[in-house]
Amino acid sequence: MLKTKFTFIGFLLIYIYSIQTASALDLMNAYELALRNDPVYRSAIKEYEAGMEFKNIGRSSLLPKVYANYNTASNQATQWGQQFPGGPNISYNWSYPSNFAAAQITQPLFSLDALARWRQGIAQSDFSQSKFIYSTQDLLVRVSQAYIDLLFSLDQYRYLTIESQAFLEQSKTTSSLFDRGEGPKTSALESQAAYQVSLAKLVDAKDMIENARRKLNSIVGDELGDAHQLASLKQDFKVIPLIPQDFERWAEKAESSNSELKSLKDQIEVAYQEYRKNDANHYPVVNLVGAITTQNSNTVSSINQTTNQNYVGVQLSLPLFLGGETKSKSTQAFANYEKSKADYQVAYDRVITELRKQYDLVQSGSKKIQALQNAQESSELLVKAMRKSVQTGERINLDVLFAQKGLFLTSRDLSQAKYGYLIAYLKLFQLGGTLDPAEFNQVALYFKK
Repeated sequence: MLKTKFTFIGFLLIYIYSIQTASALDLMNAYELALRNDPVYRSAIKEYEAGMEFKNIGRSSLLPKVYANYNTASNQATQWGQQFPGGPNISYNWSYPSNFAAAQITQPLFSLDALARWRQGIAQSDFSQSKFIYSTQDLLVRVSQAYIDLLFSLDQYRYLTIESQAFLEQSKTTSSLFDRGEGPKTSALESQAAYQVSLAKLVDAKDMIENARRKLNSIVGDELGDAHQLASLKQDFKVIPLIPQDFERWAEKAESSNSELKSLKDQIEVAYQEYRKNDANHYPVVNLVGAITTQNSNTVSSINQTTNQNYVGVQLSLPLFLGGETKSKSTQAFANYEKSKADYQVAYDRVITELRKQYDLVQSGSKKIQALQNAQESSELLVKAMRKSVQTGERINLDVLFAQKGLFLTSRDLSQAKYGYLIAYLKLFQLGGTLDPAEFNQVALYFKK
């Protein structure tokens, strides 16, 4: 009877697996959905578009500025004066319209502030670009991590189901032995307690599946639906050749290409130009100024008179004393510049440390996978041997279940090692600054549809 139950459970799991595979969402599909629906990535796109305008804003400081203005007014005026020398003062009341129109152009000839703003705008746009590259690479890792977390939660639930079944049969066996007086009551109680604990673990496993499903759904845009519709990991697993092999080359790539470090370098330049902007207030500004003006009835003495005036000249301005504001702002900006350089060093040390960690995980992951594959083969042979022993009467079906439990445990650990290897591979390329869809596709191929 127990063998029949076990066989039914096995076929049920195979049937569920076949349904999952037939209508599965694979990793590449999940990434394509995330490109359209992930709110974090959509926010990064708009932030990038906004940031690319900084270079145009900075460049505008060096270009000419043209202003036009026009005003019209209705004027009332009273004028007192002697009509003739020694005569009485007489008041005159005037009521007249007036208007004024002008177009003025200003072109900086010498302005350290404008030069600093231009360079800062370029650095700010470069920062936005580096940050967007980081967000793009981060999306690849986040999709993979969420996808794999959901797959592992499903693997964990399947393992715990087999474990619970094994504890149930163990509980039945020890209870039967106790009822026949062939076993102690403590064994029966321990088995029953172990079975109840396994049921509690199944509840936690279901919650873990739901949490992982929601996390992936938030990235792909709630397109996943049932968590069981994921393409699983291929059984034929071969590690990806790592190029380059030596860590020093990876460290060099990270220093030159890591998007986070590049963005921090851009931040250093932004902070330096901020200091230059504030320090520029110590120096004169020279502008070329030209204007065309026309005015009618500008004053009482020019009622009904129109004046056209054109001029071109050089304007020089130099702040002499601003209450110490210029010096304080310059000192503050320079301190922030020095801080940005220290922040870069902190980030560099962290990136290289994490790079080494992921490099070691990739290198050791292949060895761990090979060892667990050997262990899985041994466990499969053990299950077969147990089944033959049951047929000859040397073992009971409970022994087969426990052997099957060990096989599932080894298979779970093997899947986890494969998952960890693939995530470490992606993170290694991300930290090296060379993660792109081509590298991601190599990982996506491991998940069949």
